[in-house]
Amino acid sequence: MRTHKKFLKRLKRKMRQRKNILLFSCITAALLCAVSVILFLFAFNPEDTTKKTESPEAEEFLPPKETEISESDMTSETEDTQIIYPEPEYNLTLEEIYVPLEGLSKEYKIAWVSDLHLITDHEPGGVSEGSMIKIAGRYETLSVTEDGVHAEDLWPDIVKCLNAGDYDALIFGGDMMDYCSISNMEVFQKGYDELRYDKEQILYIRADHDYGAWYVGDNFTQQDIYELHERIDGDDPEKKYLDMGEFVLIGINNSTKNITDENFSIVEKQYENAAKENKPVIAVTHVPYGSNVDDSLKTLSMKVRNKPYYWVGPDYQPNDTMWSYLNLIFSEDTQVKQVLAGHLHAPWDGMITEQLREHIFSPAFSGTIGVIHFVPEGTDVDTSTYISRKYYPEEEEAEKTD
Repeated sequence: MRTHKKFLKRLKRKMRQRKNILLFSCITAALLCAVSVILFLFAFNPEDTTKKTESPEAEEFLPPKETEISESDMTSETEDTQIIYPEPEYNLTLEEIYVPLEGLSKEYKIAWVSDLHLITDHEPGGVSEGSMIKIAGRYETLSVTEDGVHAEDLWPDIVKCLNAGDYDALIFGGDMMDYCSISNMEVFQKGYDELRYDKEQILYIRADHDYGAWYVGDNFTQQDIYELHERIDGDDPEKKYLDMGEFVLIGINNSTKNITDENFSIVEKQYENAAKENKPVIAVTHVPYGSNVDDSLKTLSMKVRNKPYYWVGPDYQPNDTMWSYLNLIFSEDTQVKQVLAGHLHAPWDGMITEQLREHIFSPAFSGTIGVIHFVPEGTDVDTSTYISRKYYPEEEEAEKTD
């Protein structure tokens, strides 16, 4: 019996030894297989192995290959990134003049917009209750084109036209709104903020209607109006000019009144600075100046306004300070080479002295904006008159054939 038990113990011991040997053999065989696979990969596909061990960040920062870029490629890239501004829907009229200036190195193109007489108060509350009937009448007779488009609908198209035109500067020549109210200012500000131009490229001279508080009631003060205008562009009296580099545009603010002593000292200094730098001056005003040599301006004014509607006329009698300013314009040795104006609500172009030309632009409420081409002296263009053309010429031709 003991012999049998000893035999069984020896048998179990041998079985355990065999299992250990077998397990060791299996592990060894598996390791050998893994090593063989790795060696096989290195031996027959080294490029793949290299790619797996490279850092992906290393490929991102490899120096780029130098390639030559042709001028055509640069042009197409510029064209691809060029901003295209929407065209106006209304077929505006462009009233163009050419102004030759001595010493110019290139042509400058400047847009003029005045006398829009924007009216947007159609519901009670924005203006005094007693003013609604009068405003409704002005809305239907003044703030509208001949074909029935009102200034509030015209203004967005004017903004589009200005943006698409790529001008060197813009001039807002006064009476952009028929009176100052919260609604009118908000609508005007919205369009103004959509302009593609820097404020340094825009000259906005105000007139009596821009500052007018006639219809808004006693709760809306003149100080409130000035603060609203300051939000648009600062409305700084010392910055009513644009220095174009080779010439200067000098504006007169609130020109329906005699110029104040303070404003005249500002303007006089601007004239002196232009003289020191030998730069021609372009006088910008809302109210035009009467002519000493051409009666056609008086004839037109009597027809349109029933009176001479300019300085010096019955409504615009200068005091001593205003005469000092007017002498800068009318003197024989004036620095002024051109006068730009509005206010008359009719276009006129002519000489106001033997050497000085003035252009009075059509009102914007008629669907018209001005375009002034300042060209080098000697340029082969007609500088004695103005040209009116439609924004979309094909529509103008269609109208002629109807």
